[in-house]
Amino acid sequence: MTNSPIREDFLHFLWRTRKLLPGLQTTDGSNVEILEYGNYNTDAGPDFFNAKIRIGDTMWAGNVEMHVFTSDWQKHRHQHDKAYENVILHVVYENDKPASQPADIPVLELKGKIPKHFLNHYIGLMQSVEPVPCRNLIGGVNRDKIDMWKYSLIAERLQQKTQTVDQIYRGVGHNWEETLYIMLARYFGAKVNTEPFERLARKVPLTIIHKNIDKPMVLEALFFGQAGMLTATFTDEYFKALKKEYQYQQKKYNLTPMEPVAWKFARMRPVNFPTIRISQFCHLMQKTEHLFSKISEASGPEGIQQWLHCRAGEYWDTKYRFDTPSRNYVKQTGKDFTDILVINAVAPVLFHFGKMTNDESYVDKAIYMLEHTSAEDNQITRYWKELGLGMHSAFDSQALIHLRTNYCSSHACMSCRVGSEIMNRGD
Repeated sequence: MTNSPIREDFLHFLWRTRKLLPGLQTTDGSNVEILEYGNYNTDAGPDFFNAKIRIGDTMWAGNVEMHVFTSDWQKHRHQHDKAYENVILHVVYENDKPASQPADIPVLELKGKIPKHFLNHYIGLMQSVEPVPCRNLIGGVNRDKIDMWKYSLIAERLQQKTQTVDQIYRGVGHNWEETLYIMLARYFGAKVNTEPFERLARKVPLTIIHKNIDKPMVLEALFFGQAGMLTATFTDEYFKALKKEYQYQQKKYNLTPMEPVAWKFARMRPVNFPTIRISQFCHLMQKTEHLFSKISEASGPEGIQQWLHCRAGEYWDTKYRFDTPSRNYVKQTGKDFTDILVINAVAPVLFHFGKMTNDESYVDKAIYMLEHTSAEDNQITRYWKELGLGMHSAFDSQALIHLRTNYCSSHACMSCRVGSEIMNRGD
């Protein structure tokens, strides 16, 4: 078997869109007339269900299976799978090994039966080494169609993010307040400390926070202590006071701290050090006892961003680490940071809540939040801007980030509406 630039998804596309040249014949010379192409199946089993095909003088009703090579039938072990017993036609790009599949299933070879411009466009996309395979072709795609495609991409993006939300939700006993609390903690940790911050939130339950919500120093002692950051022997008075308070709270609530090695400080801006983010998170926790209620009742992201805005304790004005002086600087969260929290924590939780309760108003609110939050500025979004695609809000940036990471990076052009537009051109 030789390598081929063709993939099965291209064959699926041709079949679904009926883009085959006339005069189809099976490999034994029987004429093929496709009366019903069948229903496309994206799950396990044959690729198309309930097709109706005339082969020679006989009418067949059943399923259609597709492969790049005939030998893939045996390679995928379909001969041992009862789900393939009702296959009436095996459609392949190249009939490499005729004897490798059941003799009673006709084979339709598509090599030489694909319109040349479809084949050229497809191979051009598959062989592209650009981050976006259609970079040189996307300019001719109608922008309105791309904008419509973004709504599907956003739904996929939020659905993907809610896998984490659902896992947390089920793990905390179906408690939405606790779910949002842990999600916010994850993104306070940014990329490098996401997991440690989630672990920290789980080690400081909301019930304990609520009991001490009016005691800033107790909260800092709880969080820094549970983070494993109070095990040193610094002479700093504030550090010693936190350590003493934590020792009391640790015995009171029978707490077990994290290992301090879990936290990463290397290769990041000091303002993002976990020490600063933990203190800011403590400040956020002091603002309200009803995290989820406050966010779910908000009409838009502006009020939420204002509420998410917080500052590290005064001790941290002159430090980034315990016992290490730095220039005087108030460490407060900026708009870019609160935008990240809205995009990655608030919107996904609202979206999942709406889906779980069958209340589409929360789904709409999650999308509205993205539409009224600033777009992210990163390597992916800058690349799309170079291609002339607008980046007006987080709705645009999240949709196009999802497109790049879930479609372009794996050359899934046949599942992309932009790719379909390009393939359907007549040139």
